[in-house]
Amino acid sequence: MRRIALIVLTMTGMLWASLALAALPRSPEGDWLTGRGGAVVRIAPCAGGTGLCGHIVGIVLDHGDAMPMDWQGRSQCGFELIRPSVTRSGAEWHGRIVDPRNGRAYHAEFQVTRTGELALRGYLGLPVFGETQHWMRYEGTVPRSCRIDRAQTAGSEVRTNNTGRPGQ
Repeated sequence: MRRIALIVLTMTGMLWASLALAALPRSPEGDWLTGRGGAVVRIAPCAGGTGLCGHIVGIVLDHGDAMPMDWQGRSQCGFELIRPSVTRSGAEWHGRIVDPRNGRAYHAEFQVTRTGELALRGYLGLPVFGETQHWMRYEGTVPRSCRIDRAQTAGSEVRTNNTGRPGQ
């Protein structure tokens, strides 16, 4: 009888421990393959020490493709895509995201989901006027050149949730 009680207590303790770990906010810090699969963004503490920022550290290209430029004619490699973001609840972050092609800035909210994806919603005005992309952790190596061969990301699933259609 004691043996059964001990097993039940042990299993109950393990269940509570796993629930407690699941409840902890997951950090968005790290490398992420964008929802459309075209870039790897590194989210890390901002240089000024306030909040998190995200810089493009890798761009997925076919062999021979030129490095894309931002709206000011500079390489998109190193571009600050996510501007200082602060947490409101320990798990959800709020800041700005900038389109490197045209310089337009949007509000952004992001958090790591239970499945380990980064759900990032960019919007104008109110969150209802936006789109959520699901980014996946990038486990590959990001070369110093910022160029990532498209074949390295071929198996990655990319999706967005507003229309139910895959990103472009």
